[in-house]
Amino acid sequence: MARSRRRKEEDRIEALVKGVFGLLVLIALAGGGVVGFDERLIALLFLTLFIVIGIAAIIGIIFVIRKTNWSLFPPKQNTFIQIVERRPEVPFVWTESEIQNHLAQIDWYQFEKFCSTLLEAEGFEVERKGGASADGGVDLIATKNQTQTLIQCKHWKSWKVREPVIRELLGSMVDFQVQKGAIFFSGESTEPANEFASKHGIGMVNGQALSERAFKALPEETLNRILKCEEHHCPKCESAMVWRTGDFKPFWGCSQFPKCRGVLKHSGPR
Repeated sequence: MARSRRRKEEDRIEALVKGVFGLLVLIALAGGGVVGFDERLIALLFLTLFIVIGIAAIIGIIFVIRKTNWSLFPPKQNTFIQIVERRPEVPFVWTESEIQNHLAQIDWYQFEKFCSTLLEAEGFEVERKGGASADGGVDLIATKNQTQTLIQCKHWKSWKVREPVIRELLGSMVDFQVQKGAIFFSGESTEPANEFASKHGIGMVNGQALSERAFKALPEETLNRILKCEEHHCPKCESAMVWRTGDFKPFWGCSQFPKCRGVLKHSGPR
């Protein structure tokens, strides 16, 4: 097989040489006939040989340039050195707007703990009544100077606080025999709810007002611990929550399952 291929290549080369030689003979004859044929043929042979040598030399130079990665026209060296000033990273600083943004990202249980911590920083004694169990319309009972205030926490993003929420808290105030009440909420409230709350002396404290108060009352360490916390805690036993997936909708479940069956419904960032 290899011998047959070699033979075919030799035949092609031989045919090419004969063809070139024949072409030179025809050119020599066309240049002046038989007279002076030998001289013209020799001159054409030398000219052809010179052309072949020139082409081979050019191919060799190109091959050397590619192998050595050398250029006939090297790029000009840029003598100008650009000095880029690296700006130092700006450290994170808590502001009222940053506090409000983080309030929208935490879960409802963290929001309840945030409200409790804020009240304690403001001098209140706080009793937490909320969590996963039914709270009867009361999440926190804040006491200061022997005066109690019932507080309902609403961490709503898309829902607005409406009049029924105020009525529920008003009923709890009657039941607990407490004169003061307030709604702490992260989102918005309707105008009828605001009017009804004002009529009965119930405070409406939205996310902006909470952020302003927290900015004044809470130190940076406390804000980091509550608002930058990446962990979630069980509203029943305070154990760490575990992100559970499967054939059902993913949710936060208590790490102490089945001893504790606490579940945290939270649609925000994990």
